[in-house]
Amino acid sequence: WLTTLDYVAVQRAKLKERVGDTGEWFLESPGFKSWKDGSTESHTLWCPGGPGAGKTVLASTVVNSLQLPDYEETFVQMKTLILNIFCDYQYANTQTIENVLRSLLKQRIQAHGLSDSIAFLYDNNTPLFLDNLTEILVQELKSFDRVYIILDALDEFPGNDGGQEKLINVLRALGSNTRLLVTSRDIPAIGSLFETDTWLDIRATDEDIKAYIKTKVSSGRLAHHIKGRGDLREEILTGVTSKADGMFLLAGMHMDSLAETPNRKALRDALTKLPDNIWEAYDNALERVNSQSEDSQELAHRVFGWIAFARHPLTVLELRYALAVEPGTTTLDLENLHDEDFLLDICAGLVVKDETCSDFEDLQLSGAIMKFMRKYG
Repeated sequence: WLTTLDYVAVQRAKLKERVGDTGEWFLESPGFKSWKDGSTESHTLWCPGGPGAGKTVLASTVVNSLQLPDYEETFVQMKTLILNIFCDYQYANTQTIENVLRSLLKQRIQAHGLSDSIAFLYDNNTPLFLDNLTEILVQELKSFDRVYIILDALDEFPGNDGGQEKLINVLRALGSNTRLLVTSRDIPAIGSLFETDTWLDIRATDEDIKAYIKTKVSSGRLAHHIKGRGDLREEILTGVTSKADGMFLLAGMHMDSLAETPNRKALRDALTKLPDNIWEAYDNALERVNSQSEDSQELAHRVFGWIAFARHPLTVLELRYALAVEPGTTTLDLENLHDEDFLLDICAGLVVKDETCSDFEDLQLSGAIMKFMRKYG
């Protein structure tokens, strides 16, 4: 009735990607605590971060922390509502302000059931548009002591015709009991929307990066390299962390690069040559793609093309079918399907699986990688 957008499912799936207690520094920061308890004049907290800094997982972590029982000193539980918005450039066609508000109303119903006024709207098949959706939400949210709205990746919300600014203005107008937290890449045009608000930069701590690296170093070829070699394991932890620049994405790309080394000497040599910025890491990944056989190179570039320019995010199976179709044929030869792991391997870490948006695993490029591909690919 309201929308097919399911930000709650996205939040739960992204939370599963959290490693240990990563992001705890953010939850314990004075800036976040002041925003949470409302002790600051501004009810908006803007959290900019670089590509691959873990903003989306952190946003899901914030939602999870707010969902824990929140008691006043009198042990009286406050009536609190937590609402999520997870923007994604791949869903630009369905990401409208109207659909976002429909999703917020849907979440309010999921959390606390149908109110009489919403039931009346449903029973009378009342059309819902931007203006009356805003009015309905304002009325519905008045019954709560606190309403937290977590908006992730504002930079991935369509910005044409001032869409990002309009969305923020609508959310700010939902009531004085609302508190808005927004994550985004650090873009001046977006930052200008929050000049009078509290800012809190998102940058993974060294401890968080190391926790992430430990999950990557214990499998595959790297696990073989470090078996019985605690010194080499420490070199990897220290070396990759120092070159990660506070970005999980960059640390992951470094680990993918190291995993391709044939022996321990080559691994140590590679550690000394790790780039310390994301764009150089992309270049290196593309070099690895293009150092493969001609067939693998061509196939990898076809993968990039299908994912980057598809009208909707492709599932693994859809991509395999697309790659299996040959010009001039009218039937699909199932023996021409490529193995999923092989496709991921030849893409050198530039393609990842995303299980947040459907019953099937989508393949995707991160927003930063997508921009890199379209500019240089």
